[in-house]
Amino acid sequence: MSRLLHALRILTLALVGLASPALPAADQPTALITGANRGIGLEFATQLAARGWTVIATTRNPAEATALNALAKARPNVTVEPLDITSDASVSALAVRYRGRPIDALINNAALLERPRAQLLGTLDFALFEKSFAVNATGPMRVTQAFLDNVAASRRKTVFTLSSAAASIQMVTPPAVYYPYRASKAALNMLMHNLAVDLKPRGITVLIVNPGLVDTRGVLTRKPGDPIPEEFAPVMPAIESGQLKLMTTTDSVTGMLALLDRATPELSGQFLNFDGTPLPW
Repeated sequence: MSRLLHALRILTLALVGLASPALPAADQPTALITGANRGIGLEFATQLAARGWTVIATTRNPAEATALNALAKARPNVTVEPLDITSDASVSALAVRYRGRPIDALINNAALLERPRAQLLGTLDFALFEKSFAVNATGPMRVTQAFLDNVAASRRKTVFTLSSAAASIQMVTPPAVYYPYRASKAALNMLMHNLAVDLKPRGITVLIVNPGLVDTRGVLTRKPGDPIPEEFAPVMPAIESGQLKLMTTTDSVTGMLALLDRATPELSGQFLNFDGTPLPW
């Protein structure tokens, strides 16, 4: 039933063409964030709203986004919108709704990392490859293409896309895990680098950013005996030994927003860590 209601909402927006939301003040920048219902996306929405930005926070299922809805209730500069980045109809409907609205920072955050056992050699699920590419590579391109005119009309003109150090071919070390995730994020890097070249004449800066190894599942607050989040299971030995260090969403987003603040055309198309240091492709 929820899927039916979601589809009807998209159809209504596309056919009826609801009036665009009220415009922000002229000196108030606007961000559109995908996957804003939890984790890094929610933290982006929280910190940008606290800065006074107008935040268009998107999620596939707004009715289930409890924390995001609470933020929007507390912050009138946050608007929650439905968006499925794998759906042409969903992306088009939102683009129609915000047609003509300048968007200073388009933050491509939504991503898929699931079922680590199905991402190991010998037990690879090839349907998961297709799903990973649809969300992690094609989805951000679909959203970016739909909102290019909005970004071009803004003052900051920035596409800010979250990649992963796991996408770096030169940085691959044992264990060789997450085949679909790594491949789809590497494809995302190529797409965004290509996009940076294409958009240079329009003055649009494309940042490709590794957020760090971020604790999006409460690993840092686990108590003895608590289950290990599935996504982190393959790398838990390295985390527990101190070889890999987890960051909080707060620290990661704080670093990424500092990078956004100092974004320049010279950084466009580079693969950067959250602190601005270059990463190898």
